[in-house]
Amino acid sequence: MKITILGCGPSYGIPSLTRGFGTCDAKNPKNVRTRTSALIQGAGVNVLIDTSPDVKEQLLKQKSPKINALVYTHVHYDHCGGAEDLKKMIQDRHEVIDVYAHKKDIVLLMDKFDYVFKKGNCFKMHAVPMYRPFQIGDLTFTPILQKHGEIHSVGHRINDVAYTTDVKSFSPKGWKVLSGIKTWILACATTKENNKHVHLAEVLKWVDKINPKKCYLTHMGLHMDYDELVRSLPKKIIPCYDNMKIIDKK
Repeated sequence: MKITILGCGPSYGIPSLTRGFGTCDAKNPKNVRTRTSALIQGAGVNVLIDTSPDVKEQLLKQKSPKINALVYTHVHYDHCGGAEDLKKMIQDRHEVIDVYAHKKDIVLLMDKFDYVFKKGNCFKMHAVPMYRPFQIGDLTFTPILQKHGEIHSVGHRINDVAYTTDVKSFSPKGWKVLSGIKTWILACATTKENNKHVHLAEVLKWVDKINPKKCYLTHMGLHMDYDELVRSLPKKIIPCYDNMKIIDKK
């Protein structure tokens, strides 16, 4: 399995319109972060996680790969705002792709983006039950319900990899699904306590608890400078950067 971190930034991206790079070094290109999304590639199958508002530019950098399926974590704009751009690509290729999301998010997607998901017959929608595995090619996805402020988001265990963005806490069932993973791609928005996102001190505790071989930090905000994180974190915890490639070997 190959994972490409298409974007690893917060909802406003870095640089932001009003706060620029924050405390991140503007001279380091690894601190330029588009909105969070990822491409998961198995044996002949490409799965896109979320359609960020930057998804067109993100996929162009990957030479516009064929997308076989789309998985949504939740319907905040920074994770679904690029849906129409993906539709245009699917229409031009005369394809239909499967979309997997929580049943409540399916309803919200059909409401917010009715012109994308209700018209054109490009997408086949699937409501996925939490904690029940489903298959996309050789990739086994197990959805994990996550607390994210006042709403829930959905993380996934994908074979021995976990992708959990926009999360503040897990239920006991969620922790059980995470047990035994080798690679963890985990959102870490800030170094300070936050009611919607796990912060860095909590991440360190979570990594000790699950003990993956590697943990990659995504969805990072204005105070998460790449070089400073590399210097200060344990070697097994690695900050992401846009277009980063992660190979998971069985």
